[in-house]
Amino acid sequence: GPLARTIRAKLDAALQPTHLQVLDESSRHGVPPGSETHFAVVVVSGRFAGLSPLQRHRLVHAALSTELAGPLHALAIVAKTPQQWESDPQVPPRPPCLGGSKHEQRKE
Repeated sequence: GPLARTIRAKLDAALQPTHLQVLDESSRHGVPPGSETHFAVVVVSGRFAGLSPLQRHRLVHAALSTELAGPLHALAIVAKTPQQWESDPQVPPRPPCLGGSKHEQRKE
């Protein structure tokens, strides 16, 4: 969709990744069909060399600040250097969506 293309273009421009996956996971989160609200990205970039995981995530967030302020509700990030990706090209599984806010009371 259009938001996925925007995410890809902005991360390409900002981080010059050697590997980039943009996964729309919205359908797993109880949103209306066609919604683009929940994404996961796998970004492999030399720009991450020497940076902590937090610093890497901040670079991704900076590239997508407009989207995170608007239509993008959730973003899961895997950020690796090319060397890390070469030695371990695994993406950890994400937990299933539980729906709603974890702060809401659930009626049993």
